Amino acid sequence: MPRKILIIDDDKGDQKLMQDALVRAGLEVDIMVAETGEEGIKKTDELKPNGIVILDTVLPRIDGFATCEEIKKNGDENVKVIICTGVIDAVDAKKARAAGADDYCVKTEDYEALISVVKRFL
Repeated sequence: MPRKILIIDDDKGDQKLMQDALVRAGLEVDIMVAETGEEGIKKTDELKPNGIVILDTVLPRIDGFATCEEIKKNGDENVKVIICTGVIDAVDAKKARAAGADDYCVKTEDYEALISVVKRFL
């Protein structure tokens, strides 16, 4: 059975690019999306026992770091959270670790770094 991945990103274009990159990489995964942190937090229950969350840092209302904290507080320890952002200044390794992220990367055109992290968690 394929692992589940939840992409939490408010940009539909980025959602599509990430989905396409995961499919092109040949990963056998079921992909879900959420546009807000609140929606993503609710959907993480569907990822248990061992899904992956790909989380943008810039989201409406609650940012990705706060979303990550909430997911980790409420979720299964086997659900992995990857903070992935296009805003390089927002990629703060210390802040990501403090929020409970399992890894982080910067969005690139080919999403190579993201695919590498996802493969490691699969």
